[in-house]
Amino acid sequence: MKFSLMTTTMVIDLLMELQGGKSKEEITCEYAAMLEMIAGLGIPAVEVTSIELDLFGLEEVKKQLEIYHLEVGGFVHLDQYACTDSNQAEKMIALAKTRIDDAVSLGADNLMLALMAQEDVSEHSREELTEALIRNIRPIAAYGSERGIRISVEDTPDIRLPLCDTADTKALLDAVPELYLTYDSGNMLLKHDSPISYLETFRDRVCHVHLKDMAYMQSGQPGDVDIDGRMIAGCMHGEGIVNFAEIGKILRESGYESVAVIEYVGHDDHERRIREALTYLQSVL
Repeated sequence: MKFSLMTTTMVIDLLMELQGGKSKEEITCEYAAMLEMIAGLGIPAVEVTSIELDLFGLEEVKKQLEIYHLEVGGFVHLDQYACTDSNQAEKMIALAKTRIDDAVSLGADNLMLALMAQEDVSEHSREELTEALIRNIRPIAAYGSERGIRISVEDTPDIRLPLCDTADTKALLDAVPELYLTYDSGNMLLKHDSPISYLETFRDRVCHVHLKDMAYMQSGQPGDVDIDGRMIAGCMHGEGIVNFAEIGKILRESGYESVAVIEYVGHDDHERRIREALTYLQSVL
């Protein structure tokens, strides 16, 4: 199985350093060092997000990837896709289409729409949010199809949003036939759905895979809130409750041939921690 690495936590750390006073040149050098480290670990691809395109620009990201001979193992664009305001939605859809063009330029074959909550999310019913989500994603998925880019969603770790379990996902995929699924191995746990049965349900619509382990947090630790009010969050692979061996078996049986993204959540000692994650996942998958 070919692996890609999700670098989002490290890129967000760079963004925080910029906001804390470091120069753009300094964090660009740190970004380059991060990519060099990943390539040195033998990981052939990284998952690019709209965060780093906003931070460094499309051409700088392309340049750095070319320097270290890294492929784009997926592209993620974060936005409030369930927004109900028509003017905001129109701008959001236009931006998403621009990101699809960016994905083409980067050589990606898929773009995942990462659903974020809008400020007024609690003021709307789930039915309103679901209708808005379907209405807003339809033109994005259609444009992706025109441009030869598979558009996908993943279930979100926010139980306020209508895309957090099997039923939510089925409603959206049924309503938007051009849409694919990025299988995230942990987010459905917030609704107490099984990662295994979730994958089996949607195996024919999966175009991309995020390998994320999850663990329940102790009182006072940060995380996402599940339906019982408990805190749960991504953790280092092998330290949580996700059965990656069974996930790998289902992916092989279904003929999955795309990359598997290591969803890395560390904030320090990156080279050691990423190597450990890679070694663990290679051993069980």
